[in-house]
Amino acid sequence: MKHAIRVVASILLASSLATHAQTTTPATPTADSPELRAALAPFKTMMEGLPAPLRERLLQQARSWIALSPEQQAALRANLMAWDNKAPQDKLRLRERFEAWEQLDAASQAAALAAAEHYALMPLEQRQALRQRFDELSPDQRQRFLFDPANRVAMDLANELFPFIPAAERADSLAMLRALSPSEVKALRAELGRLPLERRDAVRQRLLALDPAARAEFLQKTP
Repeated sequence: MKHAIRVVASILLASSLATHAQTTTPATPTADSPELRAALAPFKTMMEGLPAPLRERLLQQARSWIALSPEQQAALRANLMAWDNKAPQDKLRLRERFEAWEQLDAASQAAALAAAEHYALMPLEQRQALRQRFDELSPDQRQRFLFDPANRVAMDLANELFPFIPAAERADSLAMLRALSPSEVKALRAELGRLPLERRDAVRQRLLALDPAARAEFLQKTP
C-alpha cells in the first residue's frame, strides 16, 4: 500500500516539474550577439542597478532563451500564460511540489522520474486505482509522500523537538537535522528534554548559526 502511494506521489511530483525541467535547463553560454542584446534590451536600465549575481542570472536566462527554437519559445510563452491564469491555491500547490523536488537528492529525483515512466505504462484501471488510494489520504499524508525517507525523518524529528519553526527557517532547519548523526540526534533529544518548550527554539537557532564541526562539538559537550 505505502509503496503504491509513493509511486503516485512521485508521479504527481515529477509531472508538475517536467515542463520546468525542460524549459529551464541552462543552455551553453552564447557569445555576445544581436539576438542576445535584443533579448536583454527591455531590461537594460534595470540591469544597471542589479547586484552582479542577479545580472549574471538574467544574462544566463537570456542566453537560454535565444538558444530555444521558435517552437520551444512559443511553448514557454504558453506555459507562462497558463501559470498566470492559475488560481492562487493551484500556484501554491505547485510551488510546494517544486520546493519538495528541490530538497530531493539526485538519486531520489531519478527514482521519481523512473516511477513516473513506470506509472505511465500501467493499464488505465490500475492507474485509476492507485490515484484513488492516494486521493483518499489526508492532505498531511499526501504531503509527506512528496519527500524522500531522509526528509520525512527530518520532518518528524522537527515536529518532535521544536514546537514551532518559522517558514523562512524551515528548509535550513530540516537540512541541519538531516545532517546530524544518530549520536548527535540522541544528544539533542537529551538536551531539549531538559528544557521547557519555550526555550527549545533558542537551541535550534544556535545550532543553525554553527558550522557542522562546531555543531558536533556543541552536541558532544551536552551532558
